Amino acid sequence: MPALKNVSIEATRRAWVEIDLAALRANCRTLMRHLPQGCRILPMVKADGYGIGMARTVEALSPLGPWGFGVATLAEGVELRRMGWDGPIVVFAPGLPADVRDLLEERLEPAVSGLEALISCGRRARENGAALAVHLEIDTGMGRFGLSWLEAGMWAPKVRHALGEGGLRLAGTLTHFHSADTDPGATEEQWHRFREALSAMNAVGVSPGLVHAANSAGAMLQPGVHADLVRPGIYLYGGGRWEPPPELVATVKARVLDVREAPAGTTVSYGATFVTRRPSRLATLGIGYGDGLRRELSNRGRALIEGREAPIRGVVCMDSTVVDVTDLGPVRSGDVATLLGRDGAVEIGLEEMAEACGTISYEILTGLTRRLPRLGIEPGAGPTAARG
Repeated sequence: MPALKNVSIEATRRAWVEIDLAALRANCRTLMRHLPQGCRILPMVKADGYGIGMARTVEALSPLGPWGFGVATLAEGVELRRMGWDGPIVVFAPGLPADVRDLLEERLEPAVSGLEALISCGRRARENGAALAVHLEIDTGMGRFGLSWLEAGMWAPKVRHALGEGGLRLAGTLTHFHSADTDPGATEEQWHRFREALSAMNAVGVSPGLVHAANSAGAMLQPGVHADLVRPGIYLYGGGRWEPPPELVATVKARVLDVREAPAGTTVSYGATFVTRRPSRLATLGIGYGDGLRRELSNRGRALIEGREAPIRGVVCMDSTVVDVTDLGPVRSGDVATLLGRDGAVEIGLEEMAEACGTISYEILTGLTRRLPRLGIEPGAGPTAARG
């Protein structure tokens, strides 16, 4: 991977995201310790590395020896290849078989979820005089993509025929667990169904290639489902509630733009949903929902300034948010507030923020907009701007 250009943190005076690259690698190493010998990792870096930055994530994790990286779309796969990653890239929602030429040119491995798509991919690959590496998806209960495990006895011979016509190489076979973090019984049932489908393939002479099923939760919580590859995502980026807990990777910070004295009875922000009950000091932060700070935090979220809590007052605006600093020490324009992450002994955790917003940690991270520069932080080194 090519080195990324260093950019001073002074270029981000309004708001930014700090990415702890050591924590990212530590989470990956922790997950790898849960894997049996011979099982490798396929980190998911879709949606711009879950909002962290795909280039920075791949650069940080590549030295740990992943088998490859996973993306959702053809465009993401092309972007990753252009970044300099030369290993396998699996595209889990590749689009139409019409994209086969691009997949071949960039050496991308699409997940294929139907017989018609498999046959069409093979035909188009033969027309291009090449063999396309594919991963066959089996639906064991997710109800989203894949050949039904119930009908494996019918489709397995047709898969063998499609592979026999040429133009395809079955690089892997996969399924996806729907509740690995909450329902181990359901995950065991899906794993059993998957094994039945694999047996049907073996019975007609189809080798499944690399078998993979487990996401972060499956890899951490259910050791019997590791297979040949695991596909970690959210745990790498600091999300999820399990033991050991992941280290915090993303910290969101913003500067104080204005501090004002407000008498009792002052209305705050759109809709006047907050009215001061006492003489107060209010600080306006340079971050809002246009940056990805969720509007659900209006009148219920908090910021941290110098290790102390400053509650959000009123509605989160597109570009700014007001917090109450009455009970804090001196707060001035230019001071830094933490909206997500640790400041001193206090932390606003990723899962805490997600629960406050009635959503999941994935949505918090991927919702951080491109207006927030991503700064990679290495121990003993200054911050650098994260590409992507």
